[in-house]
Amino acid sequence: MSGSLVGLFYAYLGYPLLIAVLARVFGRDESPVAAARRQDLPEVTVLIAAHNAANYLTERIENILACDYPPERLNILVASDGSTDQTGRVVSEFNDSRIKVISFKTRRGKAATLIDAVGSVASPVVIFTDATTRFDKHSVRRLARHFADRHVGLVAGKVTMIDEHGSASESLYWKLENKIRACEARLGITLGASGAIYAISRSMFVAPSRPTINDDMVLPMLVRMTHPCRLVFDPTAQAYSSSTGGIRAEFSRRQRIGLGAMQCLAVLRGLLRWKNRGQAAAFVSHKLLRWAGPFLLIAAFVSNLCLATTPIYQTLVVLQVLAYVAAGYGVVASGRSLAARLARAATSFVVMNAAIGVGICRWLAGHDTVIWNPTQRPSWSHIPATSEMVPTTEKRAA
Repeated sequence: MSGSLVGLFYAYLGYPLLIAVLARVFGRDESPVAAARRQDLPEVTVLIAAHNAANYLTERIENILACDYPPERLNILVASDGSTDQTGRVVSEFNDSRIKVISFKTRRGKAATLIDAVGSVASPVVIFTDATTRFDKHSVRRLARHFADRHVGLVAGKVTMIDEHGSASESLYWKLENKIRACEARLGITLGASGAIYAISRSMFVAPSRPTINDDMVLPMLVRMTHPCRLVFDPTAQAYSSSTGGIRAEFSRRQRIGLGAMQCLAVLRGLLRWKNRGQAAAFVSHKLLRWAGPFLLIAAFVSNLCLATTPIYQTLVVLQVLAYVAAGYGVVASGRSLAARLARAATSFVVMNAAIGVGICRWLAGHDTVIWNPTQRPSWSHIPATSEMVPTTEKRAA
């Protein structure tokens, strides 16, 4: 039991504290990048992998076109993964030479779609994003400016979750995750990025040995494992994502992460090399232990029941049961009281671990699919824009 609890404590509390201390002592301070001159900004291609995204693409493309970036150096490529709706037609209706669509007839999954699409990109920088995301008006410029340093291989931006009122609605978990990513970036051991906003130097892009669901972790890590380059986390390069709208959608998303976790282990076996020891240690601490979390929770509870013959273990059983009761209450809890917020945090923790556990079990049962069903999110037309988000009603750039 003690081993399970130590593993959980280290994964969710110990490692965040450790990486924060290491980043403060040994981390590289990212000095602010000067505002790049217009003539120094590289040509970029914003790449969107889409499956049946016709309802989102008009607003999404308008959002990108309205960003503060030289229009002659901004391209958009939509890679349609076996879409059966009007995805291709929506893109073609823009009638703009900077906007292209590649329609793959067979649905093969997001990673395979992205890999093939990158092969047709000629610009020196590729920016990866989603059909349902919105960019801050400065985000493309703030990502691209870092590539003036030829040693930079990847730049990851920050994602802010937005509720139906246009206000930030980040969970404690997501806030902590952004802090950890920033610390890892300062130490040069970045583990993935958010699929909503990151950029890779085209010359450093590495196709994985096999497609995986977790492409936004595998693709960035392969850049660092293959090239002696720098990875940058720029929190001023902002993207916004609307809330998924419920536990069921979050469970489905986390289940995909759990299944993809097993897929990526074979792809990332290069982490075992000595030169990648720092990234390997971070991978075990930040990812692997969390993926083992569902089984550590089960082991802790079962072993606790077996040992519940003394008061201390009986007390621990009661505390664990109360924690799961609180998670159940969090499903219906509302309001901003401390009790309601703690209950919702417990719900999020239990749902996350249960979903990852189900995903891993599905992989163990032979369900090794890379086909992804994009998370359905509410339309941005009903969500007020923040002060920095490009409004969806912005006119198309010429």
